[in-house]
Amino acid sequence: MLKIRRSELMLALLLVWFILSVGIFIILMLPFVVPQHQLAQFIPESWQAEFHKPCVFCGMSTAFYAISRGDFNQAHLLNPLSLYVYSAFLLNTIFAAITLKRSTRFIKNITATLYHRNVLS
Repeated sequence: MLKIRRSELMLALLLVWFILSVGIFIILMLPFVVPQHQLAQFIPESWQAEFHKPCVFCGMSTAFYAISRGDFNQAHLLNPLSLYVYSAFLLNTIFAAITLKRSTRFIKNITATLYHRNVLS
C-alpha cells in the first residue's frame, strides 16, 4: 500500500513539474513569437506605482527580449537577475524534455499499476 502511495506521489509531482515546465517553455518562446510592444500592454506596473521603488522582476520581460536577441549586456543592465532566471528556465526546459523522453515508460508502468489496483478508477 505504501508503494502505491509513493508511486502516486511521484506521478503527481512529475505531472506538476511537467505542467510548470510547459509554462516556463512558453515564457522562453514569447520573445521569439510575440513582438515586445504587444506583450508590454499585458504586464502591469502597479508595484512601482504603489511602492515607489522597482520590484525584483522589473525589467525582466524586456531583458528576456534582449537575451533572445543575444544582447546580454543590455539584459544585465535592465535586470541583473535576468541572466540567471533565463538560464534556470532554459536548464529546466532541457531537463524536463530529457526526463519526459526517458520517463514515458515509467509513467505508463505507474499508471497501469494504479489502474490494475483500482486506485485511479
